[in-house]
Amino acid sequence: MLDSNVLEVAIGMIVCFASISLIASSLQEAFASLVRLRASTLLTGIVQLLNGQDADGKSLIVDIYNHALVNPRGDGKTVNFDDISKKITPSYIDSMDFAQALVDALKKRQKQGEDFRATLKAIPDQQLSQCFCSLYDRAQANVGNFESAIAKWFDSAMARVSGVYKRRAQLMTFIFAFFVAVALNIDAFRVMTRLWSVSTHGMLHVQVLTMDLGPHGALTSLAQLPIGWVHGQDHSCTAIFSALPGWIIAATSALFGAPFWFGLLERVAVLRGAGAKPNPPNTRLPPADSATT
Repeated sequence: MLDSNVLEVAIGMIVCFASISLIASSLQEAFASLVRLRASTLLTGIVQLLNGQDADGKSLIVDIYNHALVNPRGDGKTVNFDDISKKITPSYIDSMDFAQALVDALKKRQKQGEDFRATLKAIPDQQLSQCFCSLYDRAQANVGNFESAIAKWFDSAMARVSGVYKRRAQLMTFIFAFFVAVALNIDAFRVMTRLWSVSTHGMLHVQVLTMDLGPHGALTSLAQLPIGWVHGQDHSCTAIFSALPGWIIAATSALFGAPFWFGLLERVAVLRGAGAKPNPPNTRLPPADSATT
C-alpha cells in the first residue's frame, strides 16, 4: 500500500478543485438558463449565417423562427425581428429542420410560375444569393438535395457557434469560480501549505468524492479543508493581494471541468490504496465434450 504525504495532499487539492468546479458549473448552468444564453447565441449565429443585417435577411429569419419545425413552442405569429428574443426560442435546431424551414421561407417569396433558382438569385444579399444558387446548381435543381446541402452548410456554421458558446461559458465559469474562491477564501497556495503541514503530522483525513455529489455535498467537502475567513485573520490590502494568485489558480481549476477532477481523483485514490484492481482469473470451465455422457 502506498502511503505518501504527496498523495494525501494531492487528494486534498483535487477534492478542493473538484468542489469548486462543481459549484461553479452549477452556477453557470443556472445563469445560462436564466438569461437563455444558448437560445440567444443560436439566434446570433443564424443572423450572422444569413447576413441578417439587412431588412430582407431579418424577415427571412422571422419566417424561419415562425416555422413549426424550428420553433414548435412558438405561436408562429412573430412579425418583427426584434420580437423574436421576447418569445420562447429554441436552444437547438436540427440541421434538416432548419433546411426545410429555410426552403419553405424562400418558397413564400417565389412568384407564380417563377423558377426556384430565380427566387434564389433575387435575394438582395449578393453573397447569400450566390451561395444558395451554387448549392442549388450542385444539387442539380433538386429541392431534396438542395435541403441536404443546406443542412451540411448549417452544421459547419453551428460548429463555430458552439465554439463561441463554449468560450462564453468558460468565461462565466471562471467568473463564478473566482467569486466562490474569494467568498470562501480558497487560496490554492495556502490550502496546499496547510494540507502538507497537517499530513506530515498524520492528521489529514479528506472524504473522497463520488460522481453523484451535488453542490451541497461539494460545500460539505470543502468544509473539511483549511479554507474560509478565520476570525482575526489579516484582511489588509497586502494580505488580499498576496492571496490573489491563489484565488486565480483555484478559479482556473474550474475550467478543466468537474468530470476531469473526478476522474483524476479516482486514479489517485486507487494509487493511494492497493493499486489497480487486477483482472479476475478466468475460472470458467471449458465446454463439456459432446461425446462425454
